[in-house]
Amino acid sequence: MHIAILLIFLMGLYSEAFAVQEISIPLRDTTKLAATVYVPEQDQSHDEKYPVIVQFTPYGREEATQRGEYFSAHGYIFVSVDSRGVGGSEGLFTPFVDEGKDGYDVIEYLANHPLSNGKVGTLGGSYRGFAQWAIQKYRPPSLHSMIAIASVYPGYDFPMRNNIFSDYTISWLDFVLSKTDTKHYGSGDGWDNAYVKQKNNGTAFKDLDKQKNHLSEVYQTWLAHPNYDMYWQKMVPNRMDYSAISTPILSITGHYDGDQRGTLKYYKHHQQWGDTTVFADHYLVMGPWDHSGTRKPKSQVHEAQFSAHSLVDMPTLYLDWFNWTLKGERKPNYLHSPVIQYVQKTGRWFGQNSLRSGSKVERISLHNMRVKKPNKHTAQQVKSRYVYNPKIAVRLPLRLDMTGTVDIPQESGSYVAFDTPYLTQSQILIGQIKASIWIEISTVDTDIYLDVFEVCKGDEMRLLSQAYRRVKYRDNLSIPISTPINTPFELRLDDFDWMAREIEKGCKLRFIVRSSKWHHQKHFNSGLPVSYQTMAHATVANISVLHDENYPSYIQIPWLKPSVDITQPVSLPLTQ
Repeated sequence: MHIAILLIFLMGLYSEAFAVQEISIPLRDTTKLAATVYVPEQDQSHDEKYPVIVQFTPYGREEATQRGEYFSAHGYIFVSVDSRGVGGSEGLFTPFVDEGKDGYDVIEYLANHPLSNGKVGTLGGSYRGFAQWAIQKYRPPSLHSMIAIASVYPGYDFPMRNNIFSDYTISWLDFVLSKTDTKHYGSGDGWDNAYVKQKNNGTAFKDLDKQKNHLSEVYQTWLAHPNYDMYWQKMVPNRMDYSAISTPILSITGHYDGDQRGTLKYYKHHQQWGDTTVFADHYLVMGPWDHSGTRKPKSQVHEAQFSAHSLVDMPTLYLDWFNWTLKGERKPNYLHSPVIQYVQKTGRWFGQNSLRSGSKVERISLHNMRVKKPNKHTAQQVKSRYVYNPKIAVRLPLRLDMTGTVDIPQESGSYVAFDTPYLTQSQILIGQIKASIWIEISTVDTDIYLDVFEVCKGDEMRLLSQAYRRVKYRDNLSIPISTPINTPFELRLDDFDWMAREIEKGCKLRFIVRSSKWHHQKHFNSGLPVSYQTMAHATVANISVLHDENYPSYIQIPWLKPSVDITQPVSLPLTQ
Protein backbone atom coordinates (compact mmCIF):
# COMPACT_ATOMS: atom_id res chain seq x y z
CA MET A 1 0.00 0.00 0.00
CA HIS A 2 1.24 3.52 -0.74
CA ILE A 3 2.30 5.51 2.34
CA ALA A 4 -0.37 8.14 1.75
CA ILE A 5 -3.14 5.55 1.62
CA LEU A 6 -1.78 3.85 4.74
CA LEU A 7 -1.74 7.14 6.69
CA ILE A 8 -5.32 7.95 5.68
CA PHE A 9 -6.34 4.43 6.62
CA LEU A 10 -4.72 4.56 10.05
CA MET A 11 -6.28 7.97 10.77
CA GLY A 12 -9.65 6.44 10.02
CA LEU A 13 -9.02 3.43 12.21
CA TYR A 14 -8.18 5.46 15.28
CA SER A 15 -11.18 7.77 14.97
CA GLU A 16 -14.61 6.74 16.18
CA ALA A 17 -16.02 8.46 13.10
CA PHE A 18 -14.14 6.09 10.78
CA ALA A 19 -14.88 2.59 12.06
CA VAL A 20 -15.50 1.72 8.41
CA GLN A 21 -12.76 2.40 5.89
CA GLU A 22 -12.26 1.74 2.17
CA ILE A 23 -8.72 0.57 1.34
CA SER A 24 -6.68 -0.97 -1.45
CA ILE A 25 -4.71 -4.13 -0.76
CA PRO A 26 -1.63 -4.71 -2.96
CA LEU A 27 -0.91 -8.14 -4.39
CA ARG A 28 2.45 -9.57 -5.37
CA ASP A 29 1.82 -8.75 -9.05
CA THR A 30 1.06 -5.07 -8.10
CA THR A 31 -2.69 -5.50 -8.69
CA LYS A 32 -4.72 -3.75 -5.99
CA LEU A 33 -7.91 -5.20 -4.54
CA ALA A 34 -10.63 -2.97 -3.13
CA ALA A 35 -11.67 -3.79 0.43
CA THR A 36 -13.99 -2.44 3.09
CA VAL A 37 -12.68 -2.72 6.64
CA TYR A 38 -14.89 -2.72 9.76
CA VAL A 39 -13.05 -2.27 13.04
CA PRO A 40 -14.17 -2.15 16.67
CA GLU A 41 -14.54 1.46 17.78
CA GLN A 42 -11.97 2.39 20.43
CA ASP A 43 -10.16 5.27 22.05
CA GLN A 44 -6.98 6.47 20.42
CA SER A 45 -5.01 5.39 23.49
CA HIS A 46 -6.38 1.82 23.34
CA ASP A 47 -3.80 -0.74 22.19
CA GLU A 48 -5.92 -3.90 21.96
CA LYS A 49 -5.30 -6.23 19.04
CA TYR A 50 -8.08 -8.09 17.25
CA PRO A 51 -8.47 -11.20 15.07
CA VAL A 52 -9.39 -10.56 11.45
CA ILE A 53 -12.26 -12.18 9.53
CA VAL A 54 -12.14 -11.77 5.76
CA GLN A 55 -14.67 -12.53 3.02
CA PHE A 56 -13.76 -12.65 -0.68
CA THR A 57 -16.61 -11.98 -3.10
CA PRO A 58 -17.29 -11.40 -6.81
CA TYR A 59 -20.73 -9.97 -5.99
CA GLY A 60 -19.72 -6.60 -4.56
CA ARG A 61 -18.22 -6.09 -1.12
CA GLU A 62 -21.20 -3.95 -0.06
CA GLU A 63 -23.17 -7.16 0.50
CA ALA A 64 -21.17 -7.74 3.70
CA THR A 65 -22.18 -4.52 5.45
CA GLN A 66 -24.36 -6.26 8.02
CA ARG A 67 -21.69 -8.86 8.75
CA GLY A 68 -19.04 -6.21 9.06
CA GLU A 69 -21.03 -4.25 11.59
CA TYR A 70 -21.90 -7.42 13.51
CA PHE A 71 -18.36 -8.75 13.86
CA SER A 72 -16.78 -5.37 14.55
CA ALA A 73 -19.30 -4.96 17.39
CA HIS A 74 -18.08 -8.27 18.80
CA GLY A 75 -14.36 -7.55 18.82
CA TYR A 76 -13.23 -8.50 15.31
CA ILE A 77 -11.79 -6.67 12.35
CA PHE A 78 -14.00 -7.70 9.43
CA VAL A 79 -12.82 -7.17 5.86
CA SER A 80 -14.87 -7.63 2.68
CA VAL A 81 -12.74 -7.87 -0.46
CA ASP A 82 -13.81 -7.53 -4.10
CA SER A 83 -12.41 -10.33 -6.26
CA ARG A 84 -9.82 -9.36 -8.82
CA GLY A 85 -11.45 -7.41 -11.68
CA VAL A 86 -14.76 -6.98 -9.86
CA GLY A 87 -16.20 -3.88 -8.19
CA GLY A 88 -13.38 -1.56 -7.23
CA SER A 89 -10.59 -4.12 -7.68
CA GLU A 90 -8.06 -3.93 -10.47
CA GLY A 91 -7.27 -6.72 -12.90
CA LEU A 92 -9.35 -9.19 -14.91
CA PHE A 93 -11.88 -11.50 -13.27
CA THR A 94 -11.63 -15.08 -14.52
CA PRO A 95 -13.90 -17.22 -12.35
CA PHE A 96 -12.15 -19.86 -10.19
CA VAL A 97 -8.63 -18.94 -11.31
CA ASP A 98 -7.05 -16.32 -9.02
CA GLU A 99 -8.81 -16.62 -5.64
CA GLY A 100 -6.24 -18.93 -4.09
CA LYS A 101 -3.07 -16.94 -4.62
CA ASP A 102 -4.84 -13.60 -4.23
CA GLY A 103 -6.34 -14.82 -0.97
CA TYR A 104 -2.92 -15.76 0.35
CA ASP A 105 -1.63 -12.23 -0.26
CA VAL A 106 -4.68 -10.60 1.31
CA ILE A 107 -4.58 -12.79 4.42
CA GLU A 108 -0.89 -12.15 5.05
CA TYR A 109 -1.35 -8.43 4.45
CA LEU A 110 -4.22 -8.23 6.95
CA ALA A 111 -2.31 -10.31 9.50
CA ASN A 112 0.19 -7.42 9.63
CA HIS A 113 -2.50 -4.81 10.07
CA PRO A 114 -1.65 -2.45 12.97
CA LEU A 115 -4.70 -3.58 14.95
CA SER A 116 -4.47 -7.28 14.06
CA ASN A 117 -3.31 -9.92 16.53
CA GLY A 118 -1.98 -11.91 13.56
CA LYS A 119 -4.81 -14.44 13.43
CA VAL A 120 -7.06 -14.46 10.36
CA GLY A 121 -10.24 -16.42 9.67
CA THR A 122 -12.29 -16.65 6.48
CA LEU A 123 -16.05 -16.74 5.98
CA GLY A 124 -18.45 -17.00 3.07
CA GLY A 125 -20.88 -19.08 1.05
CA SER A 126 -21.24 -20.38 -2.49
CA TYR A 127 -18.44 -18.87 -4.64
CA ARG A 128 -17.08 -17.33 -1.43
CA GLY A 129 -16.93 -20.83 0.03
CA PHE A 130 -14.96 -22.06 -2.98
CA ALA A 131 -12.53 -19.15 -2.54
CA GLN A 132 -11.63 -20.42 0.93
CA TRP A 133 -10.85 -23.91 -0.33
CA ALA A 134 -8.78 -22.42 -3.17
CA ILE A 135 -6.76 -20.51 -0.57
CA GLN A 136 -5.97 -23.82 1.16
CA LYS A 137 -3.91 -24.73 -1.90
CA TYR A 138 -1.45 -21.98 -0.88
CA ARG A 139 -1.57 -22.38 2.93
CA PRO A 140 -1.12 -18.82 4.24
CA PRO A 141 0.59 -19.15 7.66
CA SER A 142 -1.72 -16.58 9.28
CA LEU A 143 -4.91 -18.46 8.39
CA HIS A 144 -6.28 -19.98 11.61
CA SER A 145 -9.95 -20.72 10.89
CA MET A 146 -12.56 -20.95 8.14
CA ILE A 147 -16.32 -21.26 7.74
CA ALA A 148 -17.12 -22.58 4.25
CA ILE A 149 -20.83 -22.51 3.40
CA ALA A 150 -22.46 -24.20 0.38
CA SER A 151 -19.07 -24.25 -1.32
CA VAL A 152 -18.96 -24.48 -5.11
CA TYR A 153 -16.73 -27.25 -6.45
CA PRO A 154 -15.91 -26.06 -10.00
CA GLY A 155 -16.57 -28.60 -12.72
CA TYR A 156 -18.11 -31.01 -10.22
CA ASP A 157 -21.30 -29.27 -9.12
CA PHE A 158 -21.12 -26.03 -11.13
CA PRO A 159 -21.18 -25.09 -13.98
CA MET A 160 -21.68 -28.79 -14.69
CA ARG A 161 -22.56 -31.82 -12.61
CA ASN A 162 -21.47 -35.18 -13.96
CA ASN A 163 -20.56 -33.42 -17.22
CA ILE A 164 -24.07 -32.03 -17.76
CA PHE A 165 -24.03 -28.23 -17.84
CA SER A 166 -26.65 -26.29 -15.95
CA ASP A 167 -28.69 -23.70 -17.83
CA TYR A 168 -27.87 -21.02 -15.28
CA THR A 169 -24.20 -21.27 -16.22
CA ILE A 170 -24.64 -18.34 -18.55
CA SER A 171 -26.97 -16.28 -16.37
CA TRP A 172 -24.42 -16.51 -13.54
CA LEU A 173 -21.64 -15.40 -15.89
CA ASP A 174 -23.84 -12.57 -17.14
CA PHE A 175 -24.27 -11.45 -13.53
CA VAL A 176 -20.63 -11.55 -12.42
CA LEU A 177 -19.05 -10.35 -15.67
CA SER A 178 -21.46 -7.54 -16.45
CA LYS A 179 -20.24 -4.04 -15.65
CA THR A 180 -23.70 -2.48 -15.54
CA ASP A 181 -25.40 -1.36 -12.36
CA THR A 182 -28.60 -3.20 -13.32
CA LYS A 183 -27.07 -6.66 -13.67
CA HIS A 184 -29.00 -9.50 -12.10
CA TYR A 185 -29.77 -13.14 -12.67
CA GLY A 186 -32.44 -15.63 -11.75
CA SER A 187 -36.16 -15.83 -12.31
CA GLY A 188 -37.53 -12.95 -14.34
CA ASP A 189 -34.24 -11.88 -15.90
CA GLY A 190 -35.13 -13.19 -19.35
CA TRP A 191 -32.63 -16.02 -19.35
CA ASP A 192 -35.20 -18.74 -18.62
CA ASN A 193 -36.99 -17.84 -21.83
CA ALA A 194 -33.67 -17.84 -23.67
CA TYR A 195 -32.95 -21.36 -22.41
CA VAL A 196 -36.34 -22.65 -23.57
CA LYS A 197 -35.96 -20.92 -26.92
CA GLN A 198 -32.56 -22.56 -27.44
CA LYS A 199 -33.96 -25.99 -26.66
CA ASN A 200 -37.02 -25.63 -28.86
CA ASN A 201 -35.36 -23.87 -31.79
CA GLY A 202 -32.54 -26.37 -31.66
CA THR A 203 -29.70 -23.88 -31.72
CA ALA A 204 -26.44 -24.90 -30.03
CA PHE A 205 -25.96 -24.46 -26.29
CA LYS A 206 -22.61 -22.84 -27.10
CA ASP A 207 -24.38 -19.99 -28.91
CA LEU A 208 -26.25 -18.69 -25.88
CA ASP A 209 -23.43 -16.20 -25.32
CA LYS A 210 -24.26 -14.34 -28.53
CA GLN A 211 -26.82 -12.31 -26.62
CA LYS A 212 -24.10 -10.77 -24.45
CA ASN A 213 -20.66 -10.23 -25.96
CA HIS A 214 -18.93 -9.99 -22.56
CA LEU A 215 -19.68 -13.67 -21.90
CA SER A 216 -17.85 -15.30 -24.76
CA GLU A 217 -14.31 -15.95 -23.53
CA VAL A 218 -15.09 -17.61 -20.21
CA TYR A 219 -18.23 -19.37 -21.45
CA GLN A 220 -16.54 -20.87 -24.50
CA THR A 221 -13.54 -21.94 -22.42
CA TRP A 222 -15.80 -23.80 -20.03
CA LEU A 223 -17.70 -25.53 -22.82
CA ALA A 224 -14.39 -26.59 -24.38
CA HIS A 225 -13.86 -28.73 -21.26
CA PRO A 226 -16.88 -31.05 -21.14
CA ASN A 227 -14.82 -33.69 -19.30
CA TYR A 228 -13.84 -33.29 -15.66
CA ASP A 229 -10.22 -32.75 -16.69
CA MET A 230 -7.17 -30.93 -15.29
CA TYR A 231 -8.65 -27.57 -16.26
CA TRP A 232 -11.23 -28.07 -13.50
CA GLN A 233 -9.19 -30.23 -11.16
CA LYS A 234 -6.39 -27.71 -10.66
CA MET A 235 -8.86 -25.14 -9.29
CA VAL A 236 -9.32 -27.03 -6.02
CA PRO A 237 -6.95 -28.60 -3.48
CA ASN A 238 -5.20 -31.82 -4.44
CA ARG A 239 -4.25 -34.71 -2.19
CA MET A 240 -1.08 -33.04 -0.93
CA ASP A 241 -2.95 -29.80 -0.24
CA TYR A 242 -5.47 -31.59 1.97
CA SER A 243 -2.71 -33.33 3.90
CA ALA A 244 -1.17 -29.92 4.70
CA ILE A 245 -4.36 -28.24 6.00
CA SER A 246 -3.82 -27.10 9.58
CA THR A 247 -6.92 -25.00 10.35
CA PRO A 248 -10.23 -25.84 12.05
CA ILE A 249 -13.04 -25.84 9.48
CA LEU A 250 -16.79 -25.48 9.77
CA SER A 251 -18.64 -26.69 6.65
CA ILE A 252 -22.33 -25.90 6.18
CA THR A 253 -24.76 -27.20 3.54
CA GLY A 254 -28.42 -28.13 3.07
CA HIS A 255 -30.57 -30.95 1.76
CA TYR A 256 -31.72 -28.74 -1.15
CA ASP A 257 -28.45 -26.87 -1.60
CA GLY A 258 -27.27 -26.96 -5.20
CA ASP A 259 -23.70 -27.04 -3.90
CA GLN A 260 -24.26 -29.78 -1.32
CA ARG A 261 -22.34 -32.04 -3.68
CA GLY A 262 -19.33 -29.71 -3.60
CA THR A 263 -19.42 -29.18 0.16
CA LEU A 264 -19.46 -32.92 0.81
CA LYS A 265 -16.69 -33.51 -1.75
CA TYR A 266 -14.36 -31.12 0.09
CA TYR A 267 -15.33 -32.69 3.41
CA LYS A 268 -14.76 -36.27 2.24
CA HIS A 269 -11.43 -35.42 0.60
CA HIS A 270 -10.23 -33.77 3.79
CA GLN A 271 -11.37 -36.84 5.72
CA GLN A 272 -9.59 -39.14 3.28
CA TRP A 273 -6.32 -37.26 2.82
CA GLY A 274 -6.02 -34.81 5.70
CA ASP A 275 -4.08 -35.09 8.94
CA THR A 276 -6.36 -36.99 11.34
CA THR A 277 -5.73 -34.62 14.25
CA VAL A 278 -6.60 -31.61 12.07
CA PHE A 279 -9.67 -33.30 10.58
CA ALA A 280 -10.90 -33.90 14.12
CA ASP A 281 -11.67 -30.16 14.14
CA HIS A 282 -13.58 -30.21 10.85
CA TYR A 283 -17.30 -29.97 11.64
CA LEU A 284 -20.23 -30.35 9.27
CA VAL A 285 -23.72 -28.87 9.72
CA MET A 286 -26.46 -29.96 7.29
CA GLY A 287 -29.98 -28.54 7.52
CA PRO A 288 -33.20 -28.64 5.46
CA TRP A 289 -32.10 -25.61 3.44
CA ASP A 290 -31.79 -24.58 -0.16
CA HIS A 291 -28.71 -22.72 -1.41
CA SER A 292 -29.60 -19.30 0.01
CA GLY A 293 -31.04 -20.89 3.14
CA THR A 294 -27.60 -22.12 4.14
CA ARG A 295 -26.88 -18.50 5.10
CA LYS A 296 -30.37 -17.30 6.00
CA PRO A 297 -32.43 -20.35 7.05
CA LYS A 298 -36.13 -20.21 6.32
CA SER A 299 -39.01 -22.37 7.44
CA GLN A 300 -40.14 -23.17 3.89
CA VAL A 301 -38.35 -24.28 0.72
CA HIS A 302 -40.98 -23.94 -1.99
CA GLU A 303 -43.66 -26.48 -0.97
CA ALA A 304 -41.69 -28.08 1.87
CA GLN A 305 -42.14 -26.67 5.38
CA PHE A 306 -39.93 -27.16 8.43
CA SER A 307 -40.16 -26.59 12.15
CA ALA A 308 -38.80 -23.56 14.00
CA HIS A 309 -35.90 -25.74 15.14
CA SER A 310 -34.48 -25.55 11.62
CA LEU A 311 -34.05 -21.76 11.88
CA VAL A 312 -30.46 -21.63 13.08
CA ASP A 313 -29.13 -18.26 14.22
CA MET A 314 -26.22 -18.19 11.79
CA PRO A 315 -24.49 -15.02 13.06
CA THR A 316 -24.35 -16.55 16.54
CA LEU A 317 -23.12 -19.85 15.10
CA TYR A 318 -20.32 -18.02 13.27
CA LEU A 319 -19.43 -15.95 16.32
CA ASP A 320 -19.26 -18.98 18.60
CA TRP A 321 -16.98 -20.68 16.09
CA PHE A 322 -14.58 -17.76 15.71
CA ASN A 323 -14.55 -17.05 19.46
CA TRP A 324 -13.28 -20.60 19.92
CA THR A 325 -10.85 -20.81 16.98
CA LEU A 326 -9.53 -17.22 16.90
CA LYS A 327 -9.91 -16.02 20.50
CA GLY A 328 -9.34 -19.26 22.39
CA GLU A 329 -12.69 -19.17 24.16
CA ARG A 330 -14.66 -22.26 25.16
CA LYS A 331 -15.64 -24.66 22.41
CA PRO A 332 -19.42 -24.50 21.77
CA ASN A 333 -21.32 -27.32 23.45
CA TYR A 334 -23.12 -28.32 20.26
CA LEU A 335 -19.81 -29.32 18.67
CA HIS A 336 -19.72 -32.55 20.68
CA SER A 337 -20.49 -34.35 17.39
CA PRO A 338 -18.42 -33.83 14.22
CA VAL A 339 -21.51 -34.13 11.98
CA ILE A 340 -24.76 -32.36 12.87
CA GLN A 341 -27.88 -33.08 10.83
CA TYR A 342 -31.48 -31.96 10.86
CA VAL A 343 -33.94 -34.81 10.27
CA GLN A 344 -36.98 -33.57 8.35
CA LYS A 345 -40.42 -34.22 9.86
CA THR A 346 -38.89 -35.04 13.26
CA GLY A 347 -37.89 -31.38 13.61
CA ARG A 348 -34.74 -32.33 15.51
CA TRP A 349 -30.99 -32.03 15.15
CA PHE A 350 -28.85 -35.12 15.71
CA GLY A 351 -25.14 -35.74 15.89
CA GLN A 352 -23.04 -38.37 14.13
CA ASN A 353 -19.47 -39.39 14.89
CA SER A 354 -18.80 -39.43 11.14
CA LEU A 355 -20.72 -38.74 7.95
CA ARG A 356 -22.34 -42.03 7.06
CA SER A 357 -25.58 -43.27 5.62
CA GLY A 358 -28.03 -45.32 7.63
CA SER A 359 -26.74 -48.83 8.25
CA LYS A 360 -30.09 -50.60 7.92
CA VAL A 361 -29.72 -51.02 4.15
CA GLU A 362 -32.70 -52.22 2.15
CA ARG A 363 -31.91 -53.45 -1.34
CA ILE A 364 -35.00 -53.58 -3.54
CA SER A 365 -35.04 -55.07 -7.01
CA LEU A 366 -36.80 -52.96 -9.62
CA HIS A 367 -38.42 -56.20 -10.77
CA ASN A 368 -40.21 -56.43 -7.42
CA MET A 369 -41.44 -52.82 -7.46
CA ARG A 370 -44.80 -51.79 -8.84
CA VAL A 371 -44.26 -50.12 -12.21
CA LYS A 372 -46.34 -46.98 -12.60
CA LYS A 373 -48.01 -45.50 -15.64
CA PRO A 374 -47.49 -43.97 -18.20
CA ASN A 375 -45.36 -46.84 -19.50
CA LYS A 376 -48.23 -49.30 -18.79
CA HIS A 377 -45.96 -52.24 -18.07
CA THR A 378 -46.19 -54.56 -15.11
CA ALA A 379 -43.48 -55.66 -12.73
CA GLN A 380 -43.58 -59.14 -14.29
CA GLN A 381 -42.07 -57.85 -17.52
CA VAL A 382 -38.32 -57.81 -17.94
CA LYS A 383 -38.15 -54.33 -19.49
CA SER A 384 -39.74 -50.97 -18.82
CA ARG A 385 -39.52 -48.71 -21.85
CA TYR A 386 -39.74 -45.00 -22.49
CA VAL A 387 -38.95 -42.66 -25.36
CA TYR A 388 -36.89 -39.48 -25.22
CA ASN A 389 -37.59 -37.32 -28.26
CA PRO A 390 -35.51 -34.10 -28.22
CA LYS A 391 -37.79 -32.62 -30.91
CA ILE A 392 -40.68 -32.31 -28.45
CA ALA A 393 -41.04 -28.74 -27.24
CA VAL A 394 -39.94 -27.88 -23.71
CA ARG A 395 -42.19 -25.76 -21.48
CA LEU A 396 -41.34 -23.60 -18.53
CA PRO A 397 -43.06 -24.81 -15.36
CA LEU A 398 -45.85 -22.56 -14.11
CA ARG A 399 -44.02 -22.37 -10.79
CA LEU A 400 -40.61 -23.32 -9.49
CA ASP A 401 -40.55 -26.02 -6.84
CA MET A 402 -37.41 -28.05 -6.28
CA THR A 403 -39.27 -30.11 -3.67
CA GLY A 404 -42.26 -31.04 -5.83
CA THR A 405 -43.38 -32.42 -9.17
CA VAL A 406 -43.46 -29.40 -11.49
CA ASP A 407 -40.69 -30.81 -13.67
CA ILE A 408 -42.26 -34.21 -14.40
CA PRO A 409 -42.88 -34.47 -18.17
CA GLN A 410 -46.49 -34.73 -19.26
CA GLU A 411 -45.93 -36.71 -22.46
CA SER A 412 -47.10 -40.28 -22.12
CA GLY A 413 -44.24 -42.73 -22.36
CA SER A 414 -41.47 -40.17 -21.73
CA TYR A 415 -40.40 -41.72 -18.42
CA VAL A 416 -40.81 -44.82 -16.28
CA ALA A 417 -41.55 -44.94 -12.57
CA PHE A 418 -41.10 -47.62 -9.92
CA ASP A 419 -42.79 -47.63 -6.51
CA THR A 420 -41.74 -49.34 -3.31
CA PRO A 421 -44.47 -50.91 -1.16
CA TYR A 422 -46.13 -48.61 1.37
CA LEU A 423 -44.25 -48.54 4.67
CA THR A 424 -45.86 -50.54 7.46
CA GLN A 425 -44.02 -48.43 10.04
CA SER A 426 -42.33 -45.03 10.01
CA GLN A 427 -38.62 -45.06 9.28
CA ILE A 428 -35.89 -42.43 8.93
CA LEU A 429 -34.05 -42.33 5.62
CA ILE A 430 -30.61 -40.85 6.17
CA GLY A 431 -27.72 -40.56 3.74
CA GLN A 432 -27.29 -41.38 0.08
CA ILE A 433 -29.38 -43.81 -1.92
CA LYS A 434 -27.45 -45.96 -4.37
CA ALA A 435 -28.72 -47.55 -7.56
CA SER A 436 -27.56 -49.96 -10.20
CA ILE A 437 -29.78 -50.07 -13.25
CA TRP A 438 -29.34 -51.93 -16.50
CA ILE A 439 -30.05 -49.77 -19.53
CA GLU A 440 -30.49 -50.39 -23.23
CA ILE A 441 -30.59 -47.39 -25.61
CA SER A 442 -30.94 -46.96 -29.35
CA THR A 443 -28.58 -43.97 -29.68
CA VAL A 444 -24.85 -43.39 -29.18
CA ASP A 445 -25.41 -41.23 -26.12
CA THR A 446 -28.06 -39.59 -23.95
CA ASP A 447 -28.61 -38.45 -20.37
CA ILE A 448 -30.21 -40.55 -17.62
CA TYR A 449 -31.87 -38.91 -14.60
CA LEU A 450 -33.11 -40.85 -11.57
CA ASP A 451 -35.27 -38.86 -9.14
CA VAL A 452 -36.49 -40.06 -5.74
CA PHE A 453 -39.87 -38.92 -4.43
CA GLU A 454 -41.83 -39.46 -1.26
CA VAL A 455 -45.47 -40.34 -1.99
CA CYS A 456 -48.05 -40.14 0.78
CA LYS A 457 -51.78 -40.66 0.36
CA GLY A 458 -53.59 -37.38 -0.23
CA ASP A 459 -50.36 -35.37 -0.68
CA GLU A 460 -48.33 -34.25 -3.67
CA MET A 461 -45.15 -36.11 -4.48
CA ARG A 462 -42.16 -34.67 -2.61
CA LEU A 463 -38.75 -34.68 -4.32
CA LEU A 464 -36.11 -36.03 -1.94
CA SER A 465 -33.01 -36.63 -4.01
CA GLN A 466 -31.62 -37.07 -7.50
CA ALA A 467 -28.70 -38.47 -9.44
CA TYR A 468 -27.86 -38.34 -13.12
CA ARG A 469 -25.28 -39.36 -15.69
CA ARG A 470 -24.32 -38.62 -19.25
CA VAL A 471 -24.11 -42.15 -20.59
CA LYS A 472 -20.70 -41.87 -22.24
CA TYR A 473 -19.25 -40.73 -18.88
CA ARG A 474 -20.92 -43.52 -16.91
CA ASP A 475 -17.63 -45.01 -15.68
CA ASN A 476 -15.38 -41.98 -15.44
CA LEU A 477 -16.12 -38.24 -15.50
CA SER A 478 -12.75 -37.54 -17.14
CA ILE A 479 -12.80 -40.15 -19.92
CA PRO A 480 -15.74 -40.80 -22.27
CA ILE A 481 -16.43 -44.34 -23.44
CA SER A 482 -18.51 -45.68 -26.29
CA THR A 483 -22.07 -46.87 -25.78
CA PRO A 484 -23.19 -50.26 -27.11
CA ILE A 485 -26.35 -49.50 -29.09
CA ASN A 486 -29.33 -51.71 -28.24
CA THR A 487 -27.10 -53.76 -25.95
CA PRO A 488 -27.59 -53.79 -22.16
CA PHE A 489 -25.05 -52.06 -19.94
CA GLU A 490 -24.95 -51.29 -16.23
CA LEU A 491 -25.33 -47.71 -15.00
CA ARG A 492 -24.22 -47.16 -11.39
CA LEU A 493 -25.58 -44.14 -9.56
CA ASP A 494 -23.87 -43.66 -6.21
CA ASP A 495 -23.87 -39.88 -5.76
CA PHE A 496 -27.48 -39.03 -4.94
CA ASP A 497 -28.10 -35.86 -2.95
CA TRP A 498 -27.78 -36.47 0.78
CA MET A 499 -31.05 -36.46 2.70
CA ALA A 500 -32.33 -36.99 6.23
CA ARG A 501 -36.09 -37.40 6.49
CA GLU A 502 -38.64 -39.49 8.31
CA ILE A 503 -40.84 -41.42 5.88
CA GLU A 504 -44.08 -42.04 7.70
CA LYS A 505 -46.13 -45.21 7.87
CA GLY A 506 -48.46 -45.44 4.87
CA CYS A 507 -46.04 -43.56 2.58
CA LYS A 508 -43.73 -44.97 -0.09
CA LEU A 509 -40.83 -44.02 -2.35
CA ARG A 510 -41.15 -43.48 -6.09
CA PHE A 511 -38.19 -43.64 -8.48
CA ILE A 512 -38.57 -41.91 -11.85
CA VAL A 513 -36.19 -42.56 -14.74
CA ARG A 514 -36.08 -40.09 -17.64
CA SER A 515 -33.64 -38.32 -19.96
CA SER A 516 -34.24 -34.57 -19.77
CA LYS A 517 -34.93 -31.71 -17.39
CA TRP A 518 -35.94 -28.24 -18.46
CA HIS A 519 -33.21 -26.48 -16.43
CA HIS A 520 -30.33 -28.62 -17.70
CA GLN A 521 -28.48 -28.67 -20.99
CA LYS A 522 -30.54 -30.46 -23.64
CA HIS A 523 -29.05 -33.59 -25.18
CA PHE A 524 -30.00 -34.16 -28.82
CA ASN A 525 -28.70 -37.77 -28.58
CA SER A 526 -25.76 -37.22 -30.92
CA GLY A 527 -22.20 -38.38 -30.27
CA LEU A 528 -20.90 -34.82 -30.61
CA PRO A 529 -20.14 -32.75 -27.50
CA VAL A 530 -23.61 -31.73 -26.34
CA SER A 531 -22.81 -28.00 -26.29
CA TYR A 532 -22.29 -28.16 -30.07
CA GLN A 533 -25.36 -30.24 -30.96
CA THR A 534 -28.33 -28.71 -32.76
CA MET A 535 -31.76 -29.88 -33.85
CA ALA A 536 -30.13 -31.14 -37.04
CA HIS A 537 -28.48 -33.82 -34.88
CA ALA A 538 -31.68 -34.72 -33.01
CA THR A 539 -32.39 -38.44 -32.82
CA VAL A 540 -35.17 -40.18 -30.94
CA ALA A 541 -33.82 -42.41 -28.16
CA ASN A 542 -35.71 -45.59 -27.27
CA ILE A 543 -34.63 -46.45 -23.76
CA SER A 544 -35.31 -49.62 -21.77
CA VAL A 545 -34.72 -50.22 -18.09
CA LEU A 546 -34.08 -53.94 -17.68
CA HIS A 547 -35.02 -55.74 -14.47
CA ASP A 548 -34.88 -59.52 -14.36
CA GLU A 549 -32.52 -62.16 -12.98
CA ASN A 550 -30.11 -61.62 -15.88
CA TYR A 551 -30.12 -57.84 -15.45
CA PRO A 552 -30.76 -57.29 -11.73
CA SER A 553 -31.44 -53.55 -11.49
CA TYR A 554 -31.88 -52.46 -7.89
CA ILE A 555 -32.16 -49.51 -5.51
CA GLN A 556 -30.32 -49.45 -2.19
CA ILE A 557 -32.06 -47.44 0.55
CA PRO A 558 -30.19 -46.47 3.76
CA TRP A 559 -32.62 -46.54 6.70
CA LEU A 560 -31.59 -45.38 10.14
CA LYS A 561 -30.56 -47.64 12.98
CA PRO A 562 -30.98 -45.15 15.86
CA SER A 563 -28.56 -46.80 18.28
CA VAL A 564 -25.86 -47.07 15.61
CA ASP A 565 -26.18 -44.18 13.17
CA ILE A 566 -26.83 -41.14 15.37
CA THR A 567 -25.75 -39.97 18.79
CA GLN A 568 -27.58 -37.64 21.14
CA PRO A 569 -29.75 -34.70 20.01
CA VAL A 570 -27.96 -31.41 19.36
CA SER A 571 -29.11 -27.92 20.37
CA LEU A 572 -27.97 -25.27 17.91
CA PRO A 573 -28.55 -21.54 18.50
CA LEU A 574 -31.91 -20.60 16.99
CA THR A 575 -33.36 -17.31 15.82
CA GLN A 576 -35.76 -15.69 18.25
